[in-house]
Amino acid sequence: MTDPSSTSWRRRRRGGKHQAPERRSLPSPLSPDAARANREAAFGSTRKAWVGTPSTANASPDPVAEASFAGDASPTADASTAARPPRDRDGSRASHPPSSPQSPSSSGRHGARAAERPEGSLPTVAFWTVLTSVAPGSGLLTTSLRRIGWVLLGIMAVGALAVGAWLLLGDPTRSGLMLLTDRNVLVGLMIAVALVGLVWAIQIVVVNLAHTSRQRLQGAKRYLAFAIAALMVVAVALPFGRGVQSLWAAQGLLGSDTVFGQGNDSGRIQKGKDPWAGVGRINILLLGQDAGDDRTGTRPDTIMVASVDTESGHTALFSIPRNLEHVRFPEDTPAAEVFPDGFRYFGRNQDLINAVWRWAEDRPDLFPGDPEPGLTATTWAVEETLGLEMDYYAMVNLQGFEDLVDAIGGVDLVVERRIPIGGGSGPIDGYIEPGDQKLDGYHALWYARSREGSDDFDRMCRQQRIVRAVAEEADPATVAMSVPRLVTATEKNIATDIPVRDLDAFVELALRIKEAGFTSYPITQDVTPSGNPDWDYLKAWAQASIEDSMKQSQPESVKGETEAGSTDPAPTGEAPSEEGTDRAGEESPEESPTEENPTSQESTDGAEPTEEPTEENPEIEQDPLQSCLPGAGEEG
Repeated sequence: MTDPSSTSWRRRRRGGKHQAPERRSLPSPLSPDAARANREAAFGSTRKAWVGTPSTANASPDPVAEASFAGDASPTADASTAARPPRDRDGSRASHPPSSPQSPSSSGRHGARAAERPEGSLPTVAFWTVLTSVAPGSGLLTTSLRRIGWVLLGIMAVGALAVGAWLLLGDPTRSGLMLLTDRNVLVGLMIAVALVGLVWAIQIVVVNLAHTSRQRLQGAKRYLAFAIAALMVVAVALPFGRGVQSLWAAQGLLGSDTVFGQGNDSGRIQKGKDPWAGVGRINILLLGQDAGDDRTGTRPDTIMVASVDTESGHTALFSIPRNLEHVRFPEDTPAAEVFPDGFRYFGRNQDLINAVWRWAEDRPDLFPGDPEPGLTATTWAVEETLGLEMDYYAMVNLQGFEDLVDAIGGVDLVVERRIPIGGGSGPIDGYIEPGDQKLDGYHALWYARSREGSDDFDRMCRQQRIVRAVAEEADPATVAMSVPRLVTATEKNIATDIPVRDLDAFVELALRIKEAGFTSYPITQDVTPSGNPDWDYLKAWAQASIEDSMKQSQPESVKGETEAGSTDPAPTGEAPSEEGTDRAGEESPEESPTEENPTSQESTDGAEPTEEPTEENPEIEQDPLQSCLPGAGEEG
C-alpha cells in the first residue's frame, strides 16, 4: 500500500489537497450616508472624545463591520451585534486585547496617574548630595551609575587604609617633608590632587541631578537642591585648591635661582638613609640684612652662627655684636693683607664688624669675579673671630623676617617689659606691652631690633630669644598650612648657598635640630670687651661653648611662662646722636653705631675686664638669656 505522503507534489496538488481555500466574496461597501446611520444607531449621535483617540480622517473603514451594518440598517438594530469584534479576511474573529497601548481608555488612565503623582522629598536629595560629598560614590549606588559609585568608594577605602598605615607605621612628618624636596614629585602630586578634586566635584553634581530627577522636584525645591550641590562643590574645591596652590608654590621655590645657590660641593653629604653620616659638625652663618634691592653701603644688622652637630642635632647658636671692633681676617686673604693688625678703615668707633661689608663693596678690585664681596669679607671676619670655618650661609632682610612671622600666624611670647617702637633720632610711636602677647611680624621685628634705652647686648638677647621662639612656633603642621605665604616670603627675602640637590638632607637636619634644640651663646661684655677683644680667648670660648652644647638636654622654652616684669615704660635715656635711623632703628652706614654703647667706647680706650677667665678654662654662662626673660629687670 502506497504511503500518501510519498505521492509526488504535482500529483497531490492535482488531487486538491493543497489547493487554497475558496475566497469568500466581500460585500460591497456602504455609502457614506448608510455607514453614518449605522454608527449613530450603534453608538449614538454624540461620541465621547478620548485623550489620544486617533483622528477620524486617518481611520480606515472596516469592510466587514460596514457589511454587518448594511445587513441591518434599521434604527432599532441590536447595538451588541454592531459592537462585535470584526472578522479577519479569512472569516475568523480578530483576537485583540481589550486594552492596547493605542486604546483611548488605556492612554487616558496612564496620563491621569502620571499627573496625580506628587513631588518627591527635598531632604532626600540633600541627604544623598551631602553623603556623596563626604564619601565619594555613595550617592551613585541607587542610580544607574552604581558601578562607578562602587569604584569610587573602593578607591576611597584603599586610599584611607594607605594613609592610616602611613600615619601609624611610618614617620609622616619626616617622609612628608622629604617628598616636598623633589620638584618632580611636587609636580606629580599637584596634578594628582587637581584630578581627584575635579572628579570629586563632578560626582557631586551628577548625584544631585540624578536624585533631583528621581524625586521630580520642581520650582523652588529644584533650585534649592542645586544650591546645596553648589555649596558642597565649593566646600570640596577649597581644600583641593589650597593643596594645588601650595604644591605649585613649593615647586616654584625649588626652581628659584635667587634662594638656593650651588653651595660647596665638598662631597661630604651623601645620598642614602643618613646623608649626614660621617659629616660631623657644620657651621652656618646667619645674617639679618637691611631691606631693599640696592644693598650698596648696607651693613648686617644681625650676625649669628649656628654650629650644628649633624649626628645629634645639638646646636650652639652664637651671637656676634655688630659693634665688635678691629676684627681680623684669616691669613692668605686679601683683607688680611690690607689689615694685618685688624680692621681699621673708617676711624675711631666706626671700624666695626658690620662695617666690613661696606668696605668690601668699596674695594671690588680685591674680590675679582665675586658677586658678593661684602658677604665674603664678613664671612672671613666671623670665621677668624670664632675660629670656625663657615660651610653655608643664610641671609634674610628685615622685611623677610616680618613676612616669615606673619606667614606662620605670629609668635606667642611673654614680653618682659615695655619695648619702645621707634626712638633714636625719631619719636617713639608706641610700645610693645609686657605680658603674654601674640606678636605679628611687625611687632616681632621691633622686639628684636628696638634700640631705645638698650645696649647692643640687650638687643642680642632679644634677637636670640625671638629666633628661638619662632623656631618653636614653626612646627611641621604650622609650616604645612602656611606653605604659600612662606614660599612668597622666602623667595623675596631670603638667600642661601644651600644647593637644591641637598635640600632633603637639610630637612632631615632641621628635624634633628628641632628635637635637640638650640643653646644660646651671645658674645657679651662678660665674655670679652667689644672695643678691645681678646681674640685667642674668643676662639677658646667658642670651642668650650660647642662642647657645652653637646651636654645640654632639651633646652627649656624661651617663650616665657612667668609673669612679665615691670609695666613701666623702658628707660629711654638720651636719644642716640646718629642720624638717619630707619624704621626699625637701624643706623645708616655713615654713622657710628657705638655711641649708644658707652661700655664699648670705654673699652676702646684700652680698658681691660677686672676678672677674666684663662684661655685654658673659659667661663660659659649657663643662662645667657636671663636678662631678657620675663621676671628679669624689675626696674625696667
